[in-house]
Amino acid sequence: SLSRELVLASHGIASFGSLEKVVRREVTHIKQNADDLLLALSPQDESRIGVVRCATQWAQNSSAIFLSIKFAHRWSSPGALKVQDEKIEVSPCCFNFSASGDHSQLRKRYALDFHFFGEVDPERWSWQLASAGRMTAEIRKRESHNWPRLLESKSKPGNLQVWDSMQDRWKSELKEFDKQRKAKDADSNEGLEAAEEEQHSSGRRKCVDSRASPFSSAGHIARLCESYWPPRMDTQKQGKSATWLVLFHSPQDMKCYDRGDECQKVRDRWEAVGRKVEQVSEALVGAVDCDRHADLCKRG
Repeated sequence: SLSRELVLASHGIASFGSLEKVVRREVTHIKQNADDLLLALSPQDESRIGVVRCATQWAQNSSAIFLSIKFAHRWSSPGALKVQDEKIEVSPCCFNFSASGDHSQLRKRYALDFHFFGEVDPERWSWQLASAGRMTAEIRKRESHNWPRLLESKSKPGNLQVWDSMQDRWKSELKEFDKQRKAKDADSNEGLEAAEEEQHSSGRRKCVDSRASPFSSAGHIARLCESYWPPRMDTQKQGKSATWLVLFHSPQDMKCYDRGDECQKVRDRWEAVGRKVEQVSEALVGAVDCDRHADLCKRG
């Protein structure tokens, strides 16, 4: 073309530098006008504009999550260099982002909707545009915790990845947090177990059997009564969540006052059950003296 021949003929002349600037400016302007013209050909109706689910990388420390969002459907794919009409909402459960932009002379709607694994603080978050075609967000967790994953659902989107460089920054902080939490949980569990054991020990002392009861001093058999009935107790061990094998017996009917053979046989067999159960399971074995605690035996 005539323009091309003019440019070629201008090489070597003193004013070539000025001409080059003008040509480059005009070519850029022409390209922009051409892109705008092609963009005008794309659908203008919102219902016909394609939606791109943004590719995302994430990381965390004990108190916050970090998101790096690319305006493309895959991290390795090209996308919009910039977006407009950004709308970002953070609620205790969720993160919602939408914006409009264009790529390859087509209008696109960019969106991202996350339902988090745990609650976040909707009053403490921030976002900013990063390098071309990306944005980052930092969102505070409601409670300090090392989340096993970002989302409530165990099904992970294909374009969600770990933000490795950011995660490496917080690796030691998370390790120390987990260590301290485990130590705290262990101390708490030990204290709770000690308190519950004292509760059960105190309860057993309330169950006073009749003088002839064959289990008044049996080590493997817990004495139970109305005042101490573990199946009603909300404790981690020995309570209503445990399996209990309970013998309701009458020392009088078994002739325990006369030290009869039946009384001794029942005692020996139930103590044997108590020893065996202790070896093979976590079930518990107890006995109720129905001569002393008749009302409980009637209901049992």
